[in-house]
Amino acid sequence: MSELLKNTIGHQFGYHAVIATLIFIGVVFAGWVLRRFLETAGRKLIARTHSTLDNVLLEISLPRIKWLSIVVAAYLSVEEIAQSFPASDANVVQTLNYLRAILSVLFILAATILASRLISASIKYLVEAQAKRTNSKTNEALVLLLSRLTNSLIVVIALIMALGTFGVNVSSLLVFLGGSSVAIALAAQDTLSNMIAGFVIMIDRPFRVGDRIRLPSGEIGDVVEIGLRSTKILDFDNNLVINPNAELLKTKIVNYSYPENHIRVLVDVSVAYGTDLERAKSIIAELAQRHPELLKDPKPEVFTTSLGDTAIHLQLVGRTDDFRKRFRTETELREQIYAAFQRANIEIPFPQHVVRVVNPPYDAKP
Repeated sequence: MSELLKNTIGHQFGYHAVIATLIFIGVVFAGWVLRRFLETAGRKLIARTHSTLDNVLLEISLPRIKWLSIVVAAYLSVEEIAQSFPASDANVVQTLNYLRAILSVLFILAATILASRLISASIKYLVEAQAKRTNSKTNEALVLLLSRLTNSLIVVIALIMALGTFGVNVSSLLVFLGGSSVAIALAAQDTLSNMIAGFVIMIDRPFRVGDRIRLPSGEIGDVVEIGLRSTKILDFDNNLVINPNAELLKTKIVNYSYPENHIRVLVDVSVAYGTDLERAKSIIAELAQRHPELLKDPKPEVFTTSLGDTAIHLQLVGRTDDFRKRFRTETELREQIYAAFQRANIEIPFPQHVVRVVNPPYDAKP
């Protein structure tokens, strides 16, 4: 067949040009057929699965199949045309080599973008699926970190492949990058330790964005961002507390939001000796049961915690469904208890001390 075509055309360049044109049309047509198949039969097959990941990957891949097929078709066509020129024609051969290199870079670029989008979508889906299985919030910081790491790796691989198409000695470049990475790692130990700690925090999840935590220094605030180097916490004064991740990973942190937002409400009250304790405790319990922010289950209870020097100490113990309501609820209950005790003539005593003065004997000599 090829000999017949050669004899019919009668020219070496014309023969290869026709073959290159047929290759270009065939590859582009094959890409079109593949895209049509995925849009029709592929969607039907995907619809039978329970996962939504394949739908997302299909939507990302479809628009890029056409461009990939065009680049591949152009590269194969140039390869075919190059066979019609002898090696002695240096200018044309060099031009075709540059054209092949440019098409290779375009293919690598298109494949890199496609791989980056597919991997980012897969990471986001897997993290969200894990969050659903554990009934927790999606860790957006972890999604961002993993996406950046994988995209950086893909870009490095693509850059090495692209340099290889232009004849750059990649092995020496890899040796240089390896030596440089060791020097950079030694010079940036603290930064790297914070980055590794941030990655561990995102995986282990001792706290998440939106959680209220207490630091060993006593500061309490809400986590607003978990970054690669540090974690940012907004305290009650609306100040941003920035903590290195490595320090947070080594310290003990109290998380008020995990495993749930429920938190205890504690109100301490003192009454004078001689007070009817049952009456005082019933007043406190009744106010607690009527308060809208206190949960009915478990039921609020009042305990006698200690017999002090000047007063009997009582404590109301209840629960609210959100740690953000604790301070306001405790404040309202203190005010209501104070007003109720005044109406009931129950005394909240002041601290007092009894001092006894013993006079020396009258006949005592100095």
